[in-house]
Amino acid sequence: MRKIVSTLQDPSLVCRFQSYFGVVKLAEVENDKKYSWVATEVKGKYAEIEKDSTENHNGIRSSKIKDVSNGNGHVCTEDTKEKNQNIVYYRISNKFWYHLFLLGSLLGHEAWYAFVYSFLFWNVDGSVGRRVMLVGNFLFYIGQGLKDVIRWPRPPMPPVVRLEQRWAAEYGMPSTHAMMALSLPMSVIIFTINTPYVWVWVTIGSFWCVVVCCCRLYLGMHSVADVLAGLGVAAFLLLFTIPIAEYGDYFLLTSPLAPIVTLILSVLSIIYYPGSYKWTPARGETTYIIGGYFGTQLGCWLNYQLGILHPASDPSHVILQPLLLQFLLSLARVVLGLLLIGCIRAVVKPVSFQIGCFLLRTDKQTLQQQEFHLKNKKKLVVDLFCKFVTFSAIGFGITFVSPLVFQLLGCDRTSYWTEI
Repeated sequence: MRKIVSTLQDPSLVCRFQSYFGVVKLAEVENDKKYSWVATEVKGKYAEIEKDSTENHNGIRSSKIKDVSNGNGHVCTEDTKEKNQNIVYYRISNKFWYHLFLLGSLLGHEAWYAFVYSFLFWNVDGSVGRRVMLVGNFLFYIGQGLKDVIRWPRPPMPPVVRLEQRWAAEYGMPSTHAMMALSLPMSVIIFTINTPYVWVWVTIGSFWCVVVCCCRLYLGMHSVADVLAGLGVAAFLLLFTIPIAEYGDYFLLTSPLAPIVTLILSVLSIIYYPGSYKWTPARGETTYIIGGYFGTQLGCWLNYQLGILHPASDPSHVILQPLLLQFLLSLARVVLGLLLIGCIRAVVKPVSFQIGCFLLRTDKQTLQQQEFHLKNKKKLVVDLFCKFVTFSAIGFGITFVSPLVFQLLGCDRTSYWTEI
């Protein structure tokens, strides 16, 4: 078993995957072992590169240049700040795969999650949105926590060409991109299994899962073991989280204690997040999801408690609208809703940061100048407080404020108010 895991962790598998889909590594330039490695794309023809490299190799010893281009070309380096870094030069030979897998990476961004969740509430089914968010909240937290517990590094560069730096500071095992790429579409499919349009989610979900998992290898961010582990952990956790979401949703919607319970559990999960010996962005990314879930749950709960959300008097009575009108109304809700969410974020984020600074008796400028480090406790606390409050406000705007605005403007989805 250990041998299998070791084989799947081999970075050469990632290198071969990258090479097959058009990531051509040209050279590795090691200026100093104490410097970190960065990936730099070389644009232009090999002939131009070879010419520049001949002219600009002054001052760099040949022993520090490892040519891996197999005779097809060389790399140019200039006497600039790049000498303070170790550089992997690469070239993209197939733009189609590059843009497709770049899209796959965006499908794992918190902004994309916010869009998908909001789309479920505004245009699909509110009850499905609540359950899917609860499942996603569980799985993302567990996945991110496992990263900081297992502490397996990402594939090293070199030999891998790392085309993305956003999550480079996090650990790699398991891939939360893979976990969410499986769990989010799968939970939507399960909760809409009896609807006539479930085939749409099967098609979208299959494409989503394959592209996101492949993009983690293409971008050099995960090993094959990371991706397979993410898929396996997600599949296992879905066996438990789907029933929890199905049967726990009614309590979270109707109980007077639901917001208090949710808030306490959310805060405790952030405080007792299984951190590592060094700072990583994982805790902050997890706080986004936790805050977003709390806000959406609070909005749904308030809708029910105020009588705005109620059981349908006649479930069989459905008002059918022309297909074109449905599309235009859906588009209007998405545009208006996203504008509203953008306004909420623009207002709440700086205000919550200032409130956090006030509560800890520090100033904004001091915290902004500090780096993210476990020793800078105040900066970390204010950052987490700001993220939690901001995304809670966004979540609340998705499920409470936006639907009321839609109703006021006459573009609401009337079935939203009866989806219990």
